[in-house]
Amino acid sequence: MKRTLNKTLSLLLALLLTLSCFAVSSFAAQAEPIIVAPLPFLHTEGEAIVNDAGETVVLRGTNFGGWGIMEDWFCPYTSPAGEEIMFQTLVSRFGLEATHALMQEYRRNWITEVDYQNVAALGMNAVRLPIWYRNFQSDDNGTWYRDENGEIDLHELDEVVALCKKYGLYLIIDLHGLPGYQNDYDHCGQSKSMHLFDDDASAVRYREVVKDFWVTLADRYKDEPNVAMYDLMNEPLGTNITSDKNYRQVFFDYTDELYDAIRAVDSRHIISVEAIWSPDAAPAPSVYGWENIVYQEHLYDVTNPTILRKANEITKANYNAPFLIGEFYPRGATTFGYLFSIFNKRGLSWTTWTYKGAGPKADQSPWFLYGSSSIEKVDFENDSYETLMQKFGPVLRTDSGAFSRTAFADYAANFVNGEVDAASLYSFGLIETRGTAKERLALLRDKLAAIVTTIRDWLRKLKTGDLL
Repeated sequence: MKRTLNKTLSLLLALLLTLSCFAVSSFAAQAEPIIVAPLPFLHTEGEAIVNDAGETVVLRGTNFGGWGIMEDWFCPYTSPAGEEIMFQTLVSRFGLEATHALMQEYRRNWITEVDYQNVAALGMNAVRLPIWYRNFQSDDNGTWYRDENGEIDLHELDEVVALCKKYGLYLIIDLHGLPGYQNDYDHCGQSKSMHLFDDDASAVRYREVVKDFWVTLADRYKDEPNVAMYDLMNEPLGTNITSDKNYRQVFFDYTDELYDAIRAVDSRHIISVEAIWSPDAAPAPSVYGWENIVYQEHLYDVTNPTILRKANEITKANYNAPFLIGEFYPRGATTFGYLFSIFNKRGLSWTTWTYKGAGPKADQSPWFLYGSSSIEKVDFENDSYETLMQKFGPVLRTDSGAFSRTAFADYAANFVNGEVDAASLYSFGLIETRGTAKERLALLRDKLAAIVTTIRDWLRKLKTGDLL
């Protein structure tokens, strides 16, 4: 009996050891880092972006909007005039150091490793990352946050570069909000505050601070092939770009200054110049002798024929340089199928606006790949510091259970390989032509709901005086 019991125990022990080894090996396999072949440097040749082997690379991806600078219509705070007001209020309540720590907590949770994994799983190969100078500088005089060794603290951006490298994604670093403000929109930090291009001493100082900012970043990432390009400034001048010729010339000349300053430390990376509404909103490369640049447009037009006109303008500009559609959304009767198809047919790179959002019906909105309608916005004037930390904590993570993948994410995945939906190119818009009737009606329903949300946001900003 004892011998039988010992034999039985020995067999159980052996089985447990076997299962333990299997569990350990399984855990080890899960913990193994994802192996992705290193991405080569990109540069431009004529109208194409190519890698070191001379192969054409079309960038197709999304924006990590809201990470570096918030917009209250899809981020968990309320300030229609821009994030600067919230930032200054928090500093007055808790001090600069605590405010910086709070905003780092927000960024740590708004975008995490799972989001890079999601983008790669969709078949996308690029991320445009909007940043604000205040992510890394404490004031508009260019005072950098520094680490315990006294070095400029860019660890958050370093982590972004590392995760893009891990998941085989190219990174577009987009300076979305600049000292002095480069446009009058709330998404540069504060609405109706553009002073970067003024003709006074303050504006000159702002421009020097921005130049130092870019030189510092370019020097830091000059040897990083996963960094696809430096996007100098988001939507420069905004609506003023076509109405004020003096501002426009200052913008042109200053862009050339930035180009020269970056090239002094980094001769390899592409520089992106935003001609946001039409090619002539930025000078042709021959005017200043620019090389290895990508022009960028943002398309938020209301009809498919208007989009076609914009695409033809790019072709007729004859700039002999690639174009990136850095942001887009089909307002009005325009359709996603048409946008994706015309971009792919013309070989234009694109990044959707935007990856993730929180707000009314955001979980169904085609503005986003992932959305949540249950995230609680912070009350930055009254919430305690502990409450703010909680609201900016893990609940904001895409995999927290509060966010879900939208129908638009599945739709966009159809076009990341360069597909062209021929039927959509002959459509006047409103209803998508690709997919089943049920899928097309669902996307139309979601788009109409998003239009209602947008109108409500406009009315709110009209009431507060922040709508341009």
